[in-house]
Amino acid sequence: MRSLPVSLSLALLTQCGPEAPSGPASLVPSNYATSYVEVRRCRSTIEHQPNPSGDVVRNIRVWVSPGAAQAYINNAATLPAGAVVIKEEYGASCNAADLLAWTVMRKEAGFDPPRGDWHWQRVRARTNAVLEDGRVQRCISCHDTTACRARDWQCTERQMGDP
Repeated sequence: MRSLPVSLSLALLTQCGPEAPSGPASLVPSNYATSYVEVRRCRSTIEHQPNPSGDVVRNIRVWVSPGAAQAYINNAATLPAGAVVIKEEYGASCNAADLLAWTVMRKEAGFDPPRGDWHWQRVRARTNAVLEDGRVQRCISCHDTTACRARDWQCTERQMGDP
């Protein structure tokens, strides 16, 4: 019996072993903090409580993809297809060490028309593991209010001093 070359064996183990990624890919771009627009400064929140991962989210900062930022800032009734909204979820403080997760909304034409065509995702910050993905009912039910629907399912309000 012939054995596989070491490089091929390692490649197969990498793809099939416990370290191999499974499930959907994260929608969080690695460069969002330098390429997206911050539309809400990090501050105290009651949003995203409770959540299934057990995180206690006390602070949130919101970033929006450049092509959709002005529409978000203007409280537009509809954000453009391809828009991405990222909520950084923090614990006790807004320090990087307290970043717990991201909740992401990506507008995908035809994805879920009755609910604004938003693809939802919750991603663990330290591992980039996708915790929830797709038509996340927990997110949808919270955003399914008259006020949020009037702003294309966006509920986070801006305040004086926000960028």
